[in-house]
Amino acid sequence: MFADFEVFQQVFDVCVVGAGPVGIAAALELSRRGMRTLLIDAGPKRSKRPQPNETGFDIGDGLYHAADRVTSATGLGGTSERWGGQCVELDDIDFEARDYVAHSGWPIAHEKISPFYQRARALLSSNVGGERSVSESESETDFPTSRESWTRIRNTARANRAELASSKNLFVVLDARVKALAFDPVEGRVHSMSIACRGGSYKVCADHYVLACNGRGNTRLLLNLQLAFPQLFGGSGGPLGRFYMGHLAGQIAQIEFSTKEHAERYLFKRTSTGTVVCNRFQPAPQLQRALELPNIAFWPTNRRAAFGEADAALSLLYLWNSRKSFVHKATWGEADRSRYYSVLHNVLRNPRGATSSALGLLRQKYSLAEPYLMLRRPDRRYGLRYHGEQIPSSSSRAFLKSEQDADGQFKLEVSFRYLPQDFRGTLQAHLALDRWLKERKIGKLIFDAAPEDLEEHIAAQAKDGYHQIGLTRMGVDRNHAIVNHNCRVIDIANLHIAGSSVFATSGQANPTLPAVALAVRLAEHLATDAHRQSTAASLSTSSRLAPQKGSALSLP
Repeated sequence: MFADFEVFQQVFDVCVVGAGPVGIAAALELSRRGMRTLLIDAGPKRSKRPQPNETGFDIGDGLYHAADRVTSATGLGGTSERWGGQCVELDDIDFEARDYVAHSGWPIAHEKISPFYQRARALLSSNVGGERSVSESESETDFPTSRESWTRIRNTARANRAELASSKNLFVVLDARVKALAFDPVEGRVHSMSIACRGGSYKVCADHYVLACNGRGNTRLLLNLQLAFPQLFGGSGGPLGRFYMGHLAGQIAQIEFSTKEHAERYLFKRTSTGTVVCNRFQPAPQLQRALELPNIAFWPTNRRAAFGEADAALSLLYLWNSRKSFVHKATWGEADRSRYYSVLHNVLRNPRGATSSALGLLRQKYSLAEPYLMLRRPDRRYGLRYHGEQIPSSSSRAFLKSEQDADGQFKLEVSFRYLPQDFRGTLQAHLALDRWLKERKIGKLIFDAAPEDLEEHIAAQAKDGYHQIGLTRMGVDRNHAIVNHNCRVIDIANLHIAGSSVFATSGQANPTLPAVALAVRLAEHLATDAHRQSTAASLSTSSRLAPQKGSALSLP
């Protein structure tokens, strides 16, 4: 239920900070298990992007890192109002220590997370039934198909709004900003949080605290705490804020399928649950190890319709994409304008055909709600998108700067870097896919640049800041990690972190689905542990009160 600041006078089992997809998932799962849960967020009921100088971090070098206004949002639902909605599982190989991927390896296996994907999909409105991602007959191929699904309701708060409003164990307070964590170094626990809410200052008290305010937000709170207690988190040279990762994403090639049937296998489809899915190419673990490839996935798209398309619908798609580039202030030269108006003139020469095509596009986009306008191309040639792993590096990091915000907390600076290995590995994966497609007579790749320019082409598209992975990574000891296998902060007994910042490696997957699965797992762990302690306390009390032989309570 939604509450006002008076609720801060109560004591809770768990306080969850951050009402994005991960925080909502953790809070709902905790409340379902009978835990009195407080969910707070700095933003309003409808999430919003930050205004300039409104957030607690700044970009020192924006070459590879997008601005905060496009990578952050506060309020109920967080960035899920604006994200693409892709839901992809991690892979077993992501959890392995690989000698060609520095700092790789999780302290848990994938099997510890995979049982929670189903509940995570339900929370994200991305249920796909019992359909398998990879068929048994493909298990030995170099490029088995993996499957991605898309949320039916993009905003996680909207997908769960009835339960958020009606749950008796969940209290949601918005416009409530965490100012600081109050830490007791003797007990090794957080005993309260300082909150600023609608012009007032308050304290929140709970048995456990879960930080789910995105990777940079979590990191900033801990770094400010470390200023007061320098011994925490491995000290100033420890892992906190290091190993900042995202993904490499973009397009450097087109894929031309040899037959319509091959193309159809990889285009968007709808499952029995109504969820849109598509199959993707992904190098098998044995091929990744043999060629020392990053984990990466590829899928066809026609989001980039070309100039001079003969098909009216594709011409309209070209016009739409060109308009979007102009609206988002992309570089638009005289040649771009000339092509745009040339295509517009040709479309308007056949208004009946253009109207029919436009209605078809609208039907795909809004009636069918497909993630992209996936038009079937007569030439079977599509753009090939990729989404690949970024290698962990301690030099890619977030740290505090000397500037403070209105609450007296120091702001965050980031230094986000890719390695040459990232660009080289992405290219090698494309070349391996091209060889495999030709060997199987499935198709071929047509690269957008000369071979010697492809790595530079990959580097030019490499930009993240959305996924915020690795900043509070999971591990086994405080010198190399911030949280343990149960997402508890190693140095603080009752503080937990939920979100992709605990990932030890980024993998090929968009991080939201596995991050929500980890949040569901964390909620189950906290509820189970609380029940165990309650049972133990009850048994202890019963034992003390039970009559003992020879005691004053014994009967003669």
